Amino acid sequence: MVAATLLWGCGTTRHVPDGSRLLDKVDITLEDSSGVKTAELYNYLRQTPNHKVLGFAKLQLGIYNMSGNDTARWHNRWIRRLGQPPVIFSPDLTDASARQLRQALINRGFMGASVEVDTILDPKRKKAEVHYNITAGKPHRVRTMTYEIADTAVAAVIMADSARFTLKPGSLLDRDLLDSERARMAQTLRNNGYYAFTKDYITFLADTAA
Repeated sequence: MVAATLLWGCGTTRHVPDGSRLLDKVDITLEDSSGVKTAELYNYLRQTPNHKVLGFAKLQLGIYNMSGNDTARWHNRWIRRLGQPPVIFSPDLTDASARQLRQALINRGFMGASVEVDTILDPKRKKAEVHYNITAGKPHRVRTMTYEIADTAVAAVIMADSARFTLKPGSLLDRDLLDSERARMAQTLRNNGYYAFTKDYITFLADTAA
């Protein structure tokens, strides 16, 4: 109980420099998200708040804030090593996160995805909140597929394995899925004697015109 009191008694912005703000909260709101889970998108953020224990207590930040300002003292350095320094809000990393989120959705077939950022800066408490509002839009899907394989022997190997194709009409135009399909085809060819074949020899050309 004494330790908990000490931790909560240390202000969360104690070691936040003047003119800077602690990144206190980040969240993502996703609309029109067919096939995309909001929780997965947090992996694309370039900056997130200090780690929370049990979903609410920033225990490691609290430990760090128990240290004094004099880093020449060994006990201050020791306490800081046990904790986690405050995450300082960065506009540049926020912009980079927005770009990463949009690109992640484009890679999954949501070509018209948009990301709006709402930043709330609290000048009195030296804290910042960042809210990413994402509109996924309508995803692009594979309508038809054709295979152009000049080497008839290679074509025979590939098409003999067509039952295992993961990319089919109706699939999302997902770049990860495309890459996985390339890797699978390359492995099939290597298993059939084309030992030097790599996925780089396989390309997809998508016609996204209406």
